[in-house]
Amino acid sequence: MRPRSLRAIMTTYVSLFLIALIVVRVASYSTIHNALGREIDRRLAGSVAEIVGAGNGRDLSATIERIGVEQQDHDSADLFYMLVDKRGRHLAGKLALPSLPPIGYSDFGEDAQVEGVTHGRALTRGLANGAVLVVASDNDVVNAFDGLLMRVQLFTLGTTALIVIGGAAGIMLVIRSRMRSMQRTVDAVIAGDLQSRIPLDGSRSEFDQQAAAFNRMLDRIDELMASIKHVAKDVTHELRSPLARLRVSVAALLRQSEESPLGPPIADILEQTDQILDIFSSILRLWEVEGGDRRERFATLEMGALAKEVADGLQAVAEDAGYPMEIIVKDAATIHGDINLLRQMLVNLIENAIHHTPPGTHIAVTVGKRDRVVAIVVRDNGPGIPAEQRNAVIRRFSRLESSRARAGQGLGLTLVDAIARLHNGALSLEDANPGLSAVVEIPLDS
Repeated sequence: MRPRSLRAIMTTYVSLFLIALIVVRVASYSTIHNALGREIDRRLAGSVAEIVGAGNGRDLSATIERIGVEQQDHDSADLFYMLVDKRGRHLAGKLALPSLPPIGYSDFGEDAQVEGVTHGRALTRGLANGAVLVVASDNDVVNAFDGLLMRVQLFTLGTTALIVIGGAAGIMLVIRSRMRSMQRTVDAVIAGDLQSRIPLDGSRSEFDQQAAAFNRMLDRIDELMASIKHVAKDVTHELRSPLARLRVSVAALLRQSEESPLGPPIADILEQTDQILDIFSSILRLWEVEGGDRRERFATLEMGALAKEVADGLQAVAEDAGYPMEIIVKDAATIHGDINLLRQMLVNLIENAIHHTPPGTHIAVTVGKRDRVVAIVVRDNGPGIPAEQRNAVIRRFSRLESSRARAGQGLGLTLVDAIARLHNGALSLEDANPGLSAVVEIPLDS
């Protein structure tokens, strides 16, 4: 599977780099180590060839003489010689091993009892007359160099690994910081703050250019949204005035026609005019909330006390209509928000439960903390809403088939959702089994 997250990508890169680095270091060490071994073997073979000569050691006196010459040349060096006859008697050389090494190359240690040598390598060769020649090399210096080489390799490997890991971590932190900055801006825009922009550092780096391009896109979106809003608001305001005048005229006509057969139709016209005016008021209210301007009015408030105040005010009305209601404040929860909008949100949630359930439905308003948020839950034991339709009823002007005969604009839950998002929260509709739970979660004031 291909890595997808930034951490997975950087971890994969660092892991592959370190594996490659270890392979290179091991190969480098093995090459040098083997080269040293081959050089020692080459040197031993050359020394044996010089001593044995062309006659393969048939002339023992000449062989003994050459051992003396070689030994004198290497008296203070790292080569040792031993010549024994076929009966095992020592004939020449300062090397005195307790037992003969096997024919060919072999390694020995301190158990060989070679004075001043802890590790060595020997080349043993049988001569034509039955004698045996042993040439041994002191490998202590070579082994010390080999150990030093190993330590250097490990040190450079560790240092390089730390540099790579540190560099990758630094790159990841820089990228993550820029991505978080962009994410904060995106979250702010989603919440309705269309003026939020990604900060630039003036470096004109790739990150800065990307942020500048993103900001230009947001500027363009803001311009288009502002243009649409202005047009819509202008249309709405222009329509509200003639509609208001129409309502005044219809109301006056109704007063004049109370005893006339035209009275009921005129009353119906007046009612429909009021519904149209309510729709325009709700739309203007929704635009005001979604625009994010109301954040300037935010203040610290206690959500439990506000919920109790609103629920207490509606409890008598609900119970008179046949809807028993209880208010449960589990925790004191301080948040940062607009008290008027939050009051409107609570009213909409409770009225939604009353208007869309049959009389006798029990309604419970609960306020309590969940982790780092306060949860406002309005629960009823009515018919509920099918799971596949819960998201749809939050959309503007969306209403269930069973609710179309009732008065309303289909904007109640839409406004609740907009107010929740303005406060960096969320609205969700859940199954109360039976009934429906409308849950609004808003972050606590930190």
